[in-house]
Amino acid sequence: MITVQDVARAVDGIAPFDTQLDWDNSGLLVGDPAGEVDRVLVALDATAEVIREAASLGAQAIVTHHPVIFRGVQRLLAGDPPYEAAARGIAIISAHTCYDMAEGGVNHALADALGLRDRRPLWEERPGEAGGRSLGLAGELPCPMTREELAAWVEEALHLRPGYVRWLPDAGPESIRRVAVCGGAGSDYLAQAKALGCAAYITGDVRHHEFLAARQLGLLLMDAGHGATEGIAMPRLRRQLEGAMPGVEVVLFSGEGAF
Repeated sequence: MITVQDVARAVDGIAPFDTQLDWDNSGLLVGDPAGEVDRVLVALDATAEVIREAASLGAQAIVTHHPVIFRGVQRLLAGDPPYEAAARGIAIISAHTCYDMAEGGVNHALADALGLRDRRPLWEERPGEAGGRSLGLAGELPCPMTREELAAWVEEALHLRPGYVRWLPDAGPESIRRVAVCGGAGSDYLAQAKALGCAAYITGDVRHHEFLAARQLGLLLMDAGHGATEGIAMPRLRRQLEGAMPGVEVVLFSGEGAF
């Protein structure tokens, strides 16, 4: 018999919860640890649509990237995703920044989608020491690209419509080979990307002043969206969980955001 706690242990084996950043809230967030599980739904977020699909599939647990409970909760009402999941007996386990940092996690999936080679971490907790946490990756594109070619490459790799990626046309060099990636919102690491010799940096949730700061550094900053840069890893998470839990059916959310 597989329990909710067993599913949480499987997630922890893929993306150890103790590696999450201090402000994060990964782990088993909703549900009975002793509850039995034979079907799991994987999704980027535990939205109302995801919970309805889990219920329709008979899934007893949902594994998400983004935590369904993040900051302090002052009330929990009908219609709120955690309430709806608990009311249906569906557990929710989230692997957020721990999956961003995991070997084979979000940033590795993003780098794989873009074909990056000769990779190294973008940020390291203890540079040069084993066992430290790291976030983001820097690497070489398969071939040099213009800004326009890189934007199109990112859009195709992340299944985005043409013109979705945002960038300043006059930023960075005209020919780009070395790039950095960080799934989600990674604009805090512009200086690290530049220090690693990157000509471009691909992340999400970029604000106006961050585009300008990157241009000042001579770096092309591309915003490919928070969801798209992380959602690309959800099929991989499904496969990882499937391999870690033989006998449990692991399904990817079929709706918008499934990537």
